[in-house]
Amino acid sequence: MGNGHINLLYIEDDLVDQMAFKRLVREQNLPYNLTIANSLKSAREAFLGGDFDIVISDFLLGDGTSFEFLPEMISTGTPVIMVTGTGDEDVAVKAIKMGASDYVIKDIEFGHLKMMPLIIESSIQQKQTKDKIKKLTMAVEQSPSMLVIANKEGFIEYINPRFTEITGYNLTDLAEIDLFHHQATHNENDIVSEIKETLARGEKWQGNTLHARKSGELFWESTTISAIYDDGHLTGYIQVGEDITEKKKAEEAIRKYSEELRESNASKDKMFSIIAHDLKTPFNGLLAFSDILSSDYDSLSKEEIHEYIGVIRDLSQNTFNLLEKLLQWSRLQTGRMEFVPTEFPLFKIAEAVINLLSANARGKNIDLGFDIDPQLHIIGDQNMINAIFRNLTSNAIKFTPENGSVKISAAEIADSMAEVTVSDTGIGINACDLGKLFRVEKQHSTKGTRGESGTGLGLLLCKEFVERHGGLIRVESETGKGSRFIFTLPLVNRD
Repeated sequence: MGNGHINLLYIEDDLVDQMAFKRLVREQNLPYNLTIANSLKSAREAFLGGDFDIVISDFLLGDGTSFEFLPEMISTGTPVIMVTGTGDEDVAVKAIKMGASDYVIKDIEFGHLKMMPLIIESSIQQKQTKDKIKKLTMAVEQSPSMLVIANKEGFIEYINPRFTEITGYNLTDLAEIDLFHHQATHNENDIVSEIKETLARGEKWQGNTLHARKSGELFWESTTISAIYDDGHLTGYIQVGEDITEKKKAEEAIRKYSEELRESNASKDKMFSIIAHDLKTPFNGLLAFSDILSSDYDSLSKEEIHEYIGVIRDLSQNTFNLLEKLLQWSRLQTGRMEFVPTEFPLFKIAEAVINLLSANARGKNIDLGFDIDPQLHIIGDQNMINAIFRNLTSNAIKFTPENGSVKISAAEIADSMAEVTVSDTGIGINACDLGKLFRVEKQHSTKGTRGESGTGLGLLLCKEFVERHGGLIRVESETGKGSRFIFTLPLVNRD
């Protein structure tokens, strides 16, 4: 990618699909350097003669299927997104097994193209993550430290070349040896017991240990042993050993690569969770009013038609604005959202969110409103606070049955803070589930009153954004009696 632009090869023999994709790129001002190929032959020529960041390919072309060229493209490391016709799920699954990064099922309304920018961004992020993993693997293989990996029973499964270079042992020599026996050979039993107890507490153990090379020569090693966990389950152990003089250099290299990988994954997961969560609600509104116009057009009055078209227009514009902001955030390379606090009246945020979600509320005949003093000014990041209001209000609508009510209110409290409440007359939350909210390790998601699904990540995002402003968030709820989500934000200091 040069100058922030993505070099994209679009393989499609259908002229209408080509034009639709070009229009999408033009209307959304997407940063794509677009090359179009309309056959398998021209696709191969373009790919071999160009340098592409990503490929989007239709499955069935006039002179063959893209499967004939897919392995060659994938072998270069270029992400490939497969596009198949309706009902071609088996083709899509096969493409993924062959190494395609993602797939899209066509629909006659070109709805699949609307999500294409997100899929493209995700595929490129995945490739960048894989590249980082490859670098990390190379770092492990070429590390100046000795690395030993054992399974959860302690039996050694991997040693790196540096270990063999220093000790003279290869993996077959250690096939029947467990990590703790390896430590016990030339060290006191107390040290081995300390290692086991430390790891059992979920802590890493560090110290100097004595070992012997295959030749019988003894040497001292600076050793670090840690347990490896996957979703809270013990999967194994990793031991890092090195000469004392090289300790600091090796530890810094490993820490650096591990931190880069962690931040890369955290940034990707956070960004696409926001996209998936925040775009779903307005699209539901668009689909609802589009369905009404499509199925009841002849029975609607001109005034109703004009009103529905206006709502669709507003939802489309608001959704487009939201998408632009989310795409800007996703391109941040640091893995952290920029925090830009400004002064503004809080009711403006509430008003914008009410307008955005009014279609969702009307669909369930829910009374949606707010009560916030126009003079109540806060200081904060408008994008983050908007996201808090959107998430909590859309959740309230989702869990409130027809003819209910959802209200946003705010008031000044002590310590120069404003307390905001999003209340509803919905189904409420079980007492046993309240403790699962706002916790990463206890993600909780339930269906709405109309079976609406969610990612379970909205409340986690709200908590993070509120705390970024120095506030707190809590919930008061009882089954069958609705819920009240309450959070605080800093007021503008008028002293």
